[in-house]
Order: sequence, then C-alpha cells, then structure tokens
Amino acid sequence: MSDLVFALVVVGVWVAIGLITAWWMARRGYHHWGWLVMGAVFGPFLALAAGERVQLHQVGPLARMEVGARGPGGLRVLVGVDGSETSRAALDLAVELLGPYAEALVAAEVVGYDAAEDARAPSTTAARNRLGAVAERSGGRVTECDILSGPPAQALTAYAEEQHMDLVVVGSHGRGLSRRLLGDVARALVRQRTVPVLVVGGRGDAAPG
Repeated sequence: MSDLVFALVVVGVWVAIGLITAWWMARRGYHHWGWLVMGAVFGPFLALAAGERVQLHQVGPLARMEVGARGPGGLRVLVGVDGSETSRAALDLAVELLGPYAEALVAAEVVGYDAAEDARAPSTTAARNRLGAVAERSGGRVTECDILSGPPAQALTAYAEEQHMDLVVVGSHGRGLSRRLLGDVARALVRQRTVPVLVVGGRGDAAPG
C-alpha cells in the first residue's frame, strides 16, 4: 500500500468516525449542523467527548404558553407538531374529535439540546412561531403550547408521563428532510407502552401497520 493510499484510508476512517458520532448525537437531541462539521474535522476526538456531553442534558420543557381555557371534559391530550402537513392533520383530528371532551389539549414541538442553550436560537424562534399558528388554527381548542428539548420521541413520552396525558397524537412523518426521522419518531412512540399513541397520516398516506 502506497503512502498516498494509506493517508486516504486514515483520513476516510477519521471522517467516518466523526460523522457517525455526529449522527449518533443527532439521534439523542443534538440537531445543529455544526456537529457534522466538527465530526469531519475532529473525528475520533468528537467521539470521546460525545458521551459525556449527551449525559449533561435531560429532556424537559423549555417554554410554556397558556393560550386557551381548560375544557369541560376529562381527557388530557398531547399533540406533537412540527409544521408538517401530517402534524397539521394530527392537530385537526385532535381538535375535531377530542377537543370537546378534553380538559387539556396541549400542542408541543421538540427542538434539539443546542437550541435549549440559547433562547434566541433560530429553531426555538421558529418553534414559537409555528406554535402561535397552531393556537390560531385550533380555534381556541388548544389550551397550552409548549417547547420541549431532547430526542423527539423521548421528550414527548417523558412529557406525557409527567403531565399524566391520556393520549399522544402525532403525524406519521415530518417535514422536508426530517420525513424519515419523524417516521422513526412515530414508530418509537408506538413502541413505548406507557401512553396510548394515535398516528395520523396526511392526504394520500397509508395508515400505519
């Protein structure tokens, strides 16, 4: 093996380890694109630091906005939103079918831990704007809008347990490049056994199996 080939292999392995670490971090709530750059540059050194950094954060609410009065019913419903068509469909279904029977109908969006460290982060601002649109779209049925941080499925499950929710409603997949990730989130929520989950597809989507 020539020196050039050996050097290319070393660089390839270095970058691959860093990118795999960045992907692993994204699955655990670190969504900023900068981690990909750091992974490509620092390679195995990012892997050494990643475990400790992930353990520093716990899932939980960043912001809570009460937007409507409590309903007369006894149900407590959590709707996961992200601005996608299927999350709007999930919200519409929850409002139409469950709104009249819900004491609390909470809309929540999950952002990464990086956003949790800066209240003015673009993803947090975008989440606030989307939740404002959600409250308006619900026609007063949504009682509360919350921003959570962490891995989406874990954050929604932990929040639902903490707030004693009777049902979690989510879209079958998310928007844009997050479609596959949000599909994984819906599957992860269905697999957990603590809170019932309703998965809603958009127009033309097949019902999940």
